[in-house]
Amino acid sequence: MSYDYSKPIEIAPNIWWVGYVIPNDPFQCHVYLIENGDESILIDPGSMITFPVTLEKIVQITPLRNIKYIIMHHQDPDIVGCYSTLESIMPKRDDRRIVTHWRTWMLLKHYQWNTPFYLVDREGWKLKAGERVLEFVFTPYAHFAGAICTYDKKSGILFSSDIFGGLTDKFSLFADKHYLNDAKLFHKHYMPHKTILNYALKKIEEKHPKMIAPQHGSIIKEDLVQYMIDGLKDLDCGLYLLDDYVDDVFILNQVDEILKAFIESLIINEPFEEIIKKLYKFLHYNISLSSLKVETDYFKCSIDENDLKDVKKYAYDYDIFFENKKLGKIIFEFEKKLSEKDVYFLNILTKKLSLPLGASLYRYLQLKKHEEKEKVLYEKSIKDPLTGLYNRNFLYEFLEKKIKEAKRYKFPLTLAVIDIDFFKKINDTYGHLVGDCVLKELAKILTDEFRGSDIVVRFGGEEFIVILPFSDLKEACSRFEELRKKIEEKRFCDEKLNVTVSIGATEFKQNDSLDTFIDRADKNLYEAKNKGRNRVVCS
Repeated sequence: MSYDYSKPIEIAPNIWWVGYVIPNDPFQCHVYLIENGDESILIDPGSMITFPVTLEKIVQITPLRNIKYIIMHHQDPDIVGCYSTLESIMPKRDDRRIVTHWRTWMLLKHYQWNTPFYLVDREGWKLKAGERVLEFVFTPYAHFAGAICTYDKKSGILFSSDIFGGLTDKFSLFADKHYLNDAKLFHKHYMPHKTILNYALKKIEEKHPKMIAPQHGSIIKEDLVQYMIDGLKDLDCGLYLLDDYVDDVFILNQVDEILKAFIESLIINEPFEEIIKKLYKFLHYNISLSSLKVETDYFKCSIDENDLKDVKKYAYDYDIFFENKKLGKIIFEFEKKLSEKDVYFLNILTKKLSLPLGASLYRYLQLKKHEEKEKVLYEKSIKDPLTGLYNRNFLYEFLEKKIKEAKRYKFPLTLAVIDIDFFKKINDTYGHLVGDCVLKELAKILTDEFRGSDIVVRFGGEEFIVILPFSDLKEACSRFEELRKKIEEKRFCDEKLNVTVSIGATEFKQNDSLDTFIDRADKNLYEAKNKGRNRVVCS
């Protein structure tokens, strides 16, 4: 059966797949929606890559105001990356909750979202949403210390987070028997040990699910559920995979110690640089490693505590692969040439580290790429394309933050609204291209004039707002008067015309709201215009 993945797909009555199929990506991420009236439930809302499509699908099923619960099975960006944006556009609802485990909450709280948390471990591992009851299965370290799964009793569907995920060459929403190989590949990379995986499988098996809906890969229907569970039992996954031919006890002990430290770092999702530092310290102590470097096309990491640049070093480099694709290389440097035994140890170690190191580096690089994309998207959302100044969206976010700081630390905060006089006449006389030229040149003057902690915003049309933290009204108005004169004296757009501005400025008062603050500056602007324009009014 073929499906139109551009639309929501109902996988069970009132349960929808609302994900996005990322082109040419073996690591697909799914979002699910339980349509449940005004207590609807969104499961793993996703990243900014999937968010635009997911949002469009959600609103085809139910209004955003109906979403009461957002389940986050763990804290990775492919699950939670979009929530800051989603939270900002959802209608305010006091009873909305993020549903997760306390270990996940310990990390998610750093996003400073406004939505309160519902911690399943403190609520009897259950959630009642209207007549629907969800039960939560604790699956620690699969792949995260606080990982959970969600079981919907009404439909019999188990939403399994990373468990039963797969790395697939060709995407299919529903699994067939061949999917077991894709799932094994995924679990070898992302599950730390078969004991941990078997514990999770046992807890899931006890629920007797009719369907398994993972966050990655394909959905598993009832006829394949037990087949998949049995196929993953006792899978050799994670890091404790030593070759039988290695019989040197000393080397086995050294490699095992490093692998244990390495898996601990992966389990708690330490940054890649921290994992490399631990590896460096161990090798520095055991075989006098001088420096360690990781080089990729996107990222470089170098550790050299002695920093002996003029000393000759002996380098041993190894390629890092993930899914048969070279990600980069790791370079070990020593001040002395290694003995045959140490070279043998290093070769064995790098072979055993290749799989987890590649998976960890791949995940890190993906995170970096996602962060860069999200940063670009965010910058676009807060910048005016014509002038390059911040826009109205950024203004409210920044000003709200500065008002809180001004109230708390009691520093002065001044705001001014600047309006180009007779701008309509400029457009009508010279055309909109010249009008745009005036806006851009004025924006440059403002950018040059106000720097550091000062913020310049294009508020809309020919209006600009300047925010001056740490400047009182007297000091600020003196600066605005100098600015007004500078603009009056300048010839704009290839010496074609003179431009003047009217400015209304005011200082923040402790009882002001954001709107009151801006409104008072706006009234001063209109007073400047009524008094003949080309002037500054402060109060």
